[in-house]
Amino acid sequence: MRPARQDTGAILELDRLSKSFGGLHAVSELSFAVKTGSITSLIGGNGAGKTTVFNLITGYLSPDSGRIRFRGHSIDGLPPHKIARHGIARTFQELRLFSRLDALDNVVVAIPGQRGERILASLLGGRRLKADNLRNEARGRELLDQLTLANHEHSLAEQLSYGQQKLLGLGRLLAVQGELFLLDEPTSGLSPRMIDDFCDRARRLIEAGKTILLIEHNVEIVMRLSDWVVVMHQGAKIAEGVPDEVRHNVSVMHTYLGISS
Repeated sequence: MRPARQDTGAILELDRLSKSFGGLHAVSELSFAVKTGSITSLIGGNGAGKTTVFNLITGYLSPDSGRIRFRGHSIDGLPPHKIARHGIARTFQELRLFSRLDALDNVVVAIPGQRGERILASLLGGRRLKADNLRNEARGRELLDQLTLANHEHSLAEQLSYGQQKLLGLGRLLAVQGELFLLDEPTSGLSPRMIDDFCDRARRLIEAGKTILLIEHNVEIVMRLSDWVVVMHQGAKIAEGVPDEVRHNVSVMHTYLGISS
């Protein structure tokens, strides 16, 4: 049995967060915290509101009420690019790769603070811009190598297998250099071998000082990987705790796991 969650401080706090679309309450009075250096899983059936929560945290939606705090600072209502600069990076259910760019360029484009993003620096060019581009390409190759994609550096994203595209999406996430990673169904469509590889990579990220908030439908992966689990149903939290506590929660068994008592 896993030890009780230690109070190491929260990197992310959701306080009575709510979001409605017309008469649909997608998220209702949701509160939970993500501890620094943990893997926290957000689970629930289709339509539970999980991806809406991710969209609220990352600024793609604004909450109707409630607060979102990252490292103690309010970020609710900020646009996505400012939230990313705070240190929050995410993946999407749909991969959103640049299909006609090669793998290296897909990773390099995600590296923040590039000189080429500034109009004047881009127009003037020169040695500084060239050196910056070379550094970014070296960083991109390093990430591809970590993800066993070094041999596909010049392959277009659309030419990669689905599993390789998933890895490439993770590479772009790592390029952002965030502190908190929001992963939306990262193991869907992967083979058992690639799922094992993902779990190993997730643990290494934690060892490197990162924090993960995970949406995952694979209950086995959730129970195997998570330090803390939050369960949603119809926009509301119905349970949270360490995996063993959630697994044996009667309400969760009925509403999410589909098991009768």
